[in-house]
Amino acid sequence: MKKYTVLLLFLLLITAVVLSSRIPAISSPGAIEARYDVLAKGFRVGNIRTSQRSADEGGVKVVHFENRTAVKASFLWFRYNLMTSERAVIKGENLVSYSLNKKEKGADVTTEGRLDGDTFHFNVNENGKKRTIAIPRSSYDHTTMECPEATMDFGATGRAVLKMLDTEFMTVVERSYRLVREEAYRIGDKEYRCRIVDFTDPNKSCRRWIGKEGDAVIMFRQDGKGRDGSYSVRATGLKRT
Repeated sequence: MKKYTVLLLFLLLITAVVLSSRIPAISSPGAIEARYDVLAKGFRVGNIRTSQRSADEGGVKVVHFENRTAVKASFLWFRYNLMTSERAVIKGENLVSYSLNKKEKGADVTTEGRLDGDTFHFNVNENGKKRTIAIPRSSYDHTTMECPEATMDFGATGRAVLKMLDTEFMTVVERSYRLVREEAYRIGDKEYRCRIVDFTDPNKSCRRWIGKEGDAVIMFRQDGKGRDGSYSVRATGLKRT
């Protein structure tokens, strides 16, 4: 799979014949919806829609999150397609359920995860091949779905290190954070206060613009480099439904 992604990024340098899929709006009354463009080497190659809704359930804040991504690129003889649908439920400070459906270059992957007592279990089905992964809750501070860098105290040094359960790779990594500065991110004629945070772990290295809109944590922009190359994700729209 990696060789196809590298080829995609190379071709982006020599042609601008790019087609981007459009994702239908995620309908959820009372939620905050965000729209993003996905860029590679300066070209728009796809889009993302997210929705998050919070509610008080038995005195505990519960966040329901959904993310849909579509990337579709066509270059001469080469085509690349990625479709994902991701959902998560965060209760208090814990991710309690997670699901991912992903279609990429012939691979069809379904992941279902749930916090059961003191263990987070992932059940994975990849083109009919099934496997189970169990992660002790005591082995991680947060999951990548919770985005602790939006609100955590960086202290006098502006740095922090956390053990993170990476839901994409279903493994615990040590992630180093550095608070760069605070600034405003503009979408249309409105500005949003956000933090700029750098973070690195064995799987990826990113700079993230992140803040809050009401009680919702919003990622406004992310410039990153991972196993499959470099990319940029930028918010283009934000609204409450």
